[in-house]
Amino acid sequence: MSGRTDQLRDLVLKIGTPTKIIEKQATQHGALRGSSDIERALLGIVKEMINRYDIQTKLTPEQLATVVRLFYKGLSDTEIAEQLGDRALNKTVSRARIKLHLFRDSDLKSPFDKSEFLELSSSGKSVKEMAEALGVAPSTISEYRNIFDSQKASENDGYTKRFIEILSDQDVSERMVASHITEDGLQDTMDTDYEAAEA
Repeated sequence: MSGRTDQLRDLVLKIGTPTKIIEKQATQHGALRGSSDIERALLGIVKEMINRYDIQTKLTPEQLATVVRLFYKGLSDTEIAEQLGDRALNKTVSRARIKLHLFRDSDLKSPFDKSEFLELSSSGKSVKEMAEALGVAPSTISEYRNIFDSQKASENDGYTKRFIEILSDQDVSERMVASHITEDGLQDTMDTDYEAAEA
């Protein structure tokens, strides 16, 4: 196995350094960014949202940026909390995620009729009155008011679209780096040379 690895390494060095290959691809796609640029861009948007919506949470802006990145990677709130170092933060992550306009299907499945909720809310009913009318706890009313307010804001402010654009750059970058040898036709050369070395 060691000899095979050495042969492949020698072939790559013969063909050209990986750095040159990656730089060539990056030049062709000028919008692509490195991981540190991605993190800075996410953090910048998160800070905008904190100021605009007066987001109150025990999570730092840097942790909120991590929540965004891991949400789009498909992690659950508990998994995100674990990545932040404390599984017990799952509820905090859930509330913060909603404030960042990141929704799961389960967030929007309310235990009452949404149109009735909105009608009661627009008529100026208190949380207690709404809870009694809908047959749920006052805390449930407060929870879904935050969800629906965030959902409405997300339709107009474009923050989620910006998150997706930034993370799409990262996804494209990673896929390009992973496939650059094949795209440049170098894999065929490596296979041919390796077969010759094995003969």
